[in-house]
Amino acid sequence: MKPIVLIHGYSAEGKKRKVEDIYGSLPDDLRTRFGSGGVVEIDLSRWISLSDGIALDDVSFALERSLRSRRFRKLLDSGFHVVIHSTGALVVRNWLRLYGERPSPIANLVHLAGANFGSGLAHIGQGQLIRWGRQIFEGVDSGVRVLSELELGSTKTIELHLHFRESGCRMFEDYQVQEFCMIGSRSADLMQLVPIRYVKEDSADGVVRTSAGNLNFRYAAIVDREAARSISKRKLGNEVEQRLLSEPSNEIWYEFDATLLESEQRGIPFALLFETTHTGKEQGIVSGTDNRDEVLPLIEQAIRTPYDGEVYAQVAADWRGHTQETQRRAAEELEWKPLDWYRQGEYEGHSQLIVRIRDQFGADVEHHDITFKSIEDADRPKAYRLEKMIETVHMNRRNRGTATFYLRTMEFKKRRKRGGQSGVWINRLDNVAPLRFEITGTEPQSEEISYLPLEVTVSPEELARLIQPFETTIVDVTLVRLPSEKVFRLTRT
Repeated sequence: MKPIVLIHGYSAEGKKRKVEDIYGSLPDDLRTRFGSGGVVEIDLSRWISLSDGIALDDVSFALERSLRSRRFRKLLDSGFHVVIHSTGALVVRNWLRLYGERPSPIANLVHLAGANFGSGLAHIGQGQLIRWGRQIFEGVDSGVRVLSELELGSTKTIELHLHFRESGCRMFEDYQVQEFCMIGSRSADLMQLVPIRYVKEDSADGVVRTSAGNLNFRYAAIVDREAARSISKRKLGNEVEQRLLSEPSNEIWYEFDATLLESEQRGIPFALLFETTHTGKEQGIVSGTDNRDEVLPLIEQAIRTPYDGEVYAQVAADWRGHTQETQRRAAEELEWKPLDWYRQGEYEGHSQLIVRIRDQFGADVEHHDITFKSIEDADRPKAYRLEKMIETVHMNRRNRGTATFYLRTMEFKKRRKRGGQSGVWINRLDNVAPLRFEITGTEPQSEEISYLPLEVTVSPEELARLIQPFETTIVDVTLVRLPSEKVFRLTRT
């Protein structure tokens, strides 16, 4: 049995917290299941994780130094499994990117609510009031640099995950690491009273969205056609005017890069857990006491999975079944009570859609408008409109050209049955209307710069391939930036 390394996440430690306060009974539970000599704990939070000067690269380098030290060098020689929580996912994946050998000494990497695509609480944690509170009550900083990398739509984080889609860098085939993701979608009861939406969002565990914890993500790009960069001044003026009048363009200047849509990554086992939160003594995914029968069997199954493509695919299928069972239990066991919130809504699958808008030079288009317009379709009279699914939009503070849309792409329709209640879970994307996707950019500091408006029509079939419940989709957009003739002119004398 290879050793198991436990790595917790951001803000797991205050000034005086003990290891027992962070991991609860998890180390002892693992020793019981795998033998007392099988668990090694590397407590990376003792690297002063909340210091404002610490960045994700620093933490990953600290992990590298710990593993290269005399005490833990044997892990690199023998190989080991890793169980992470929350931001620990970014630490380990970044370590693999920076220092990882191929194949890696890591065998199986288990994500407990991994903050792979960020957390809505990250940008709130960067606020001055929160920072003062941490200093006064906990005696620690807020970890501003780590929080900026945890913010929704962080370029640093997106590029980290895209790294593992590149040829020669695939997690299963090249690093030979098998990953497993599990997360709850329950927020703590008291959080319902807090006036911050990110601590009580549906399809989230109070800190991380289920779609942000799932490493099965989709990636596409919208690129300009060859004629877009040589468009005449007159045509550009017409395109801008038509956009201002909300009229569709008569020409096609942009298109989806279909090859990226076809580049599917290997399915990573993902499981939705019943009545499980991000932290907490009773229902926390790491240290909870009431959900050990929910969490531990999946951890054990993941760690015991041999490196084998067919076996790994079967585990992925098993965990999809676990998600369906979780939703069945949510439908039948969670009853509405007076003064209570809509409990099944917590299990309605949501999706994250991250749109990164950059010009042809790779710079963020900071000033832009994104519009979703569903198109009437006689063949789909009761189709769902994508724009009606949007619940919130977050603009990344550091990368102003990046917007993260949070969509309710699944719904629960209740129905009564003898002896109790039940219902049907509906994927809205199975019956979605065609969509016109529009982007308009502006350069407020110069009248000599214009952007060619973007308009792309997306069919229902393409939308269903692009977006799915419990998943994140990244769309990279190239918006053509055009200088006027006054910016540079050649004349013949």
